[in-house]
Amino acid sequence: MVEYKINDGIKPGELGNFFHGWKSPPSIEIKEKLLNGSDLIVTARENGNLVGFLTAISDGAMHAFISLVEVLETHQSKGIGSHLMECAVDYFKGYYDIVLITDKDKSAFYKKFGFNEIYGMHIRDFKYRLNPSPLAGEGKGEGE
Repeated sequence: MVEYKINDGIKPGELGNFFHGWKSPPSIEIKEKLLNGSDLIVTARENGNLVGFLTAISDGAMHAFISLVEVLETHQSKGIGSHLMECAVDYFKGYYDIVLITDKDKSAFYKKFGFNEIYGMHIRDFKYRLNPSPLAGEGKGEGE
């Protein structure tokens, strides 16, 4: 039986079997940073083992961004991803926007949860690194 929890801890090492098929899978350092920077983590565990997870960030009031929905290949098509999404949509219920970015071939899955296709822009860097900018983490000065 799969057990789902909101904001259950994940150790970066538990993510070793995830991100298969990614052109540039994240390093252990990036995994740690993405977990620490997430406002919402939903876990799916079977017999204590992580089989799926979802991460999201939010401003805490109006906007939420679902950044990752990952399910082990061996556990796909069993409703785990759907349950993770239901938990996230319910968690952010009442927000003005809940947004995610996905590949076109996965859009039908997300439409089941009320998501609509919108126009958007993004930059994708397959050579991303832990600290992408010398200004990362610094606030802007007054008047900037």
